[in-house]
Amino acid sequence: MEYTLKQIQAITGGKIIGSRDVVVTGIASIETAKEGDITFIKNDTLIPQALVSKAAAIVVHREIHELKKPQIVVENPFLAFIRFIENFQKENFSRPAGIHPTAVISKEAIIGKGVSIGAHVVIEDHVNIGNNVVIYPNVFIGMKSRVGDDSTIYANVAIREYVIIGKRAVIHCNSVIGDDGFGYLQINGRHKKIPQIGTVEIGDDVEIGSMVTICRSALDKTVIGNGVKIDNHSHIAHNVLIGDNTMLVAYAKIAGSTKIGKNVMIAEDVGITDHVLIGDNCVIGGGSNVYKSLEPGSIVWGSPAKPINTEKRIQVLIKKLPEMYEAIKKFIKTS
Repeated sequence: MEYTLKQIQAITGGKIIGSRDVVVTGIASIETAKEGDITFIKNDTLIPQALVSKAAAIVVHREIHELKKPQIVVENPFLAFIRFIENFQKENFSRPAGIHPTAVISKEAIIGKGVSIGAHVVIEDHVNIGNNVVIYPNVFIGMKSRVGDDSTIYANVAIREYVIIGKRAVIHCNSVIGDDGFGYLQINGRHKKIPQIGTVEIGDDVEIGSMVTICRSALDKTVIGNGVKIDNHSHIAHNVLIGDNTMLVAYAKIAGSTKIGKNVMIAEDVGITDHVLIGDNCVIGGGSNVYKSLEPGSIVWGSPAKPINTEKRIQVLIKKLPEMYEAIKKFIKTS
C-alpha cells in the first residue's frame, strides 16, 4: 500500500497541517506506529504518545502545535480512521470476481453480477445471490435461500434452506444459520421431535461472528433486525425476534420465542430465558441471567438480573460476609 496524505485526506475529510505529499505505507495504533505508518489519537490524553511516535502522520481531533509532523485535523479522528481502513480493506483484501471451478452451483440458482464464489461452495436449487457478494470456500447455501447485495460469507458457513439474508451482511467462519430449533414433545416418556418448518430472516447491515447459531422457527420466522451485531459463540433459538441495532457480545444465549427490542446492549455470557420481552434501549450486564421481562430502558446485572444499583449493593454486602460472620460468632459467644 502507498498513499499520499492528500489522498488520505480525500477519504477522511478534515484539514491537513504540514506537507500534503508525505507518503504513507502502513496503518498502526499510536502505541505501535513506526516510520511510514499513519495513526490517530482521540483526545488530549494521548498527545504525549503522539509527540514521541515515529508515525509519518497522525489523524488528530485538533491541531497540535508542538507535534512536528503532518496532521489531519478532523472532528472525530476514530471515525475518520475507520473510513480510511474501510477504503484500504476494499482495495487490498477484496476477492476477485469469479466462480471457482470446484464450486457446485445449481442451474436453477440466480447469481448476481460481480460475485466471487470460492472453492467447494455448494449452492442449491432456486438460491438467489445478489450483486457483489463474496462467498469464501466450503460454504453451503440451501435451497430457496437469498443473500442480499454486497454481503460477505466467510469460510465454512452453513446457510440452510429458505433463509433470507439482507444487504451488506457479514457472516464469519463456521456459523450456522437456519438449523432446526430445539423443539420436542414428550410422549410416554420419550421425546417426539416437533418439525421445524419456519425460517430465519436477517435484515440489512447485520454482522454475525464466528461459531454463531441462529435457529429457524417452528412455523413462522426467527428475525434479526437491521444493523444487529452478534459476537462469536452466541446462540439464537427458534422464534426469537431481535430489533434493529441491538448488539450481542460473545456467548450470548437467547432462548426460544424471546422478543428483544431495538438498541439493546447484551454483554458477554448473558442468558435470557424463553418467552420474555426485553424492551428497547435496555442494557444487560455481563454474566447476567434474565428470567423475566424488562421494561424499556432497564439497566440490569446479576443472576437473576436486577436493577444494576441493587446488584452493586448486593456485591458490596457479599464481600463483607466474612467480616459479618466473624462478628456474629463473637456476638453468640458473648451472649
